[in-house]
Amino acid sequence: MSTITPNPAQQSQQRALTINQRINEAANTIVVEYAAIIALAPVSGKDRTTTATESYEIECHTTSIVRAIEDLLMVSRSLKESWILGQVSSSFQLNDEQT
Repeated sequence: MSTITPNPAQQSQQRALTINQRINEAANTIVVEYAAIIALAPVSGKDRTTTATESYEIECHTTSIVRAIEDLLMVSRSLKESWILGQVSSSFQLNDEQT
């Protein structure tokens, strides 16, 4: 049984796609959850029970936003580590060589 090892350019492209996907998912989560918070924001004409329930929902949406931002921070940290270790610069060199 032989295993096919992807070349560095393919590994770089796969990593870029994964990072872009994580960024897009986090950004989408932030936008959707923020829109949900805005929809729940008006308080006029609501009784205390409804306001308390919606306040809890807002807290849940806020938690989702914080998790998405933490994921973006992890992506940023990963990119910084890769850059420091020289993995990012080599992938840029490979892309320059291909073009």
